[in-house]
Amino acid sequence: MARQGFIYALIVMICWGLAPIFAKAGLAKLPLMTAIVFRNTFIAIIFLSAFLMSGQLKTLSTCNMGSVFLILIEALLAGLIGQYFYYKAVKVWEASRVVPIVGAYPLVSFIIAVLVLSEKVTLAKSLGVVFVVIGVGLLGI
Repeated sequence: MARQGFIYALIVMICWGLAPIFAKAGLAKLPLMTAIVFRNTFIAIIFLSAFLMSGQLKTLSTCNMGSVFLILIEALLAGLIGQYFYYKAVKVWEASRVVPIVGAYPLVSFIIAVLVLSEKVTLAKSLGVVFVVIGVGLLGI
């Protein structure tokens, strides 16, 4: 199971590593909002088609509304607000600087997980946070 998770993580790394290159090139000749509309419409069509073909339409009636609300908040933060400012950053700055800074989002997750979810702070996690902060600081220079 760990090997499979590792392979999936590598696939994500490659996809997320390539995506900003295409975004930077595409944003050179497209208005920001237009690019976001094209991107999200394309994704929505693909996912909706896959969802309908999977035969899972009946699961909609059994969804926990509290969970749906939490997913909608996540979509607002990551899919709308985060994506908008990510595209703005990539359009006006170097992708090689934007992407590592954006990639430091686990720092925010770590802080919130400790404060809200009462997760434990360990030496290894603390050192990781310090290195992330140093890395982001160096990229911002």
